[in-house]
Amino acid sequence: MIDTGIVVGIKDNLAQVQVECLLEACEGCGARTLCLGKNQERGIISAQNSLGASPGDEVEVDIPEAKYNKFLILLFSSLLAASLLGLGAGYVLSLLLSLPSSAASLGGLLLALFVAGFLLYRYLKNRVALYPVITSIIKKGAR
Repeated sequence: MIDTGIVVGIKDNLAQVQVECLLEACEGCGARTLCLGKNQERGIISAQNSLGASPGDEVEVDIPEAKYNKFLILLFSSLLAASLLGLGAGYVLSLLLSLPSSAASLGGLLLALFVAGFLLYRYLKNRVALYPVITSIIKKGAR
């Protein structure tokens, strides 16, 4: 999805872009969960600023909805797989060590979710590819 907005601030290599929140457009927006101004008339999203936009510039922002969808599929499928594997491993461990199956399964579930969450965090920690990208500067603003 392509949107336009005004750069209101710069932080590191990310620009804070103020976009209009039209209710119809916001419903299908992939960055809706990242937008700071949901349910208001204007929202602020962080976008990669590879073009060097300055505060006051009117910019065009590309919001990578396909990448968000892939990320969500990766996130939820890996957590589901870890849950099932943890429950199964805990149950098998309870049979081998003569432990109560409910306690061992719960322990396996919690351990697997913790490990999966840690690995996902490490994998996605510096993934700037998920951020919207400023694709062009439409009009230079007053600095």
